[in-house]
Amino acid sequence: MSILCATDFSRGASGAATVAALLAARRRLALWLVHCASPEALAAAAEPVREGLQALLREEATRLRHLHADVHTALLEGAPEQVLAPFAAQRTARLVVVGAAARRAPFEGVGGSLDRIAQATALPLLRVEDPAPFEAWLSASRPLRVLLGVDRSRGTQAARAWLAELQEAGPLEVVAGHVFHAHDEARRLGLPQPRTFDEVTPELQRALERELGALAGPRPDGGPVPLRLRAGLGRVADDVVALAREEQADLLVVGHHPHKALSKLWSVGHHALRLAPMAVAAVPVRASASHGELPLPTVRRLLVATDLTESGDAALPLALALAPPGSQVHLVTVLRAQPSVDERRATERLLRQRVPWGLHGREVLVEVLWGDDPALALTQAAERLDADLVCLGSRGRGTLARAVLGSVAQEVLALSRRPVLVLRTAAR
Repeated sequence: MSILCATDFSRGASGAATVAALLAARRRLALWLVHCASPEALAAAAEPVREGLQALLREEATRLRHLHADVHTALLEGAPEQVLAPFAAQRTARLVVVGAAARRAPFEGVGGSLDRIAQATALPLLRVEDPAPFEAWLSASRPLRVLLGVDRSRGTQAARAWLAELQEAGPLEVVAGHVFHAHDEARRLGLPQPRTFDEVTPELQRALERELGALAGPRPDGGPVPLRLRAGLGRVADDVVALAREEQADLLVVGHHPHKALSKLWSVGHHALRLAPMAVAAVPVRASASHGELPLPTVRRLLVATDLTESGDAALPLALALAPPGSQVHLVTVLRAQPSVDERRATERLLRQRVPWGLHGREVLVEVLWGDDPALALTQAAERLDADLVCLGSRGRGTLARAVLGSVAQEVLALSRRPVLVLRTAAR
């Protein structure tokens, strides 16, 4: 395996090559130092130009070998976004390192070669702004300060997996950052709407901290990763970069999704690579998936729903049996109108009576929900509770109905961002 560093022989590229060489030496990987020559540069005097570029590569490789790196060089012909990816695959590269662009694009929504490389490669892309923090880190002078951008996408899982790999080179101080729109999150969680765009109620703060803290994962010592939340209004990337600046991060790490055409205008990774004053690692989802690094999902919390009818209860034993030891089960039902205190307590007793024996090591909590739309109430509760799995029964009536799901189950499947397991009960 290897690390690939693309250079244009600029000062920024030289700093990136230094970081790549130190990382390769620390991890005992080969370093491929490559330059991509455009066909236009070779058109007039191909051989003299090739010889000059190869001489520059040899000179830079000699410098990097003094850092104890196993350096190889290659002169590639073609646009970087076209030739780097296949070359990296041939050399089983684990990382692509580049320097900061010499000039910022006048309009950040359309991309130069850096953006095209990020879109084309299936590998993490590390853009180095200043090599000094990495040199201090890899010389064991201090940990590398990292801001990890977290959200509810697979990109966070990919970024976490890559950070675990980076941790092998030296200690990291990781802070997780998340930018959210308060009104959207309150609606998703079924909480009261804030009065202003940046108001964060205590209920909303607690719900987001619980949910995103789990996504950020633990520190190497097992403690929780510190979490920074920011209510935003405009482009998310601007706030993520601002969080990284406030945390004095040496490196901003974000999950990166392939985007095409104008859709990349909304990509956090796309803008972070361009805007951030610190180093940025954009980790594509397919990078972790291709190496089998994404962990199996852990079911920590289940939401199990019943309508308190015989057929609605029939799926409960199987749904509860899916809860692994140490998990938390929320057994809920939905009423059409807000119950009185006595009605709520009576309904909670009915729910507790339905909890079967044999759930040792599993915590079961009961809750009465209410609302005109049962499916919406269930999906909002699943978000609020940060449920890993939603289980509910479905029953059909008549020949046609047996072929389709019940209406509430259909709506939950349509609305839920969480995995939903619909358990069909036997026809009676």
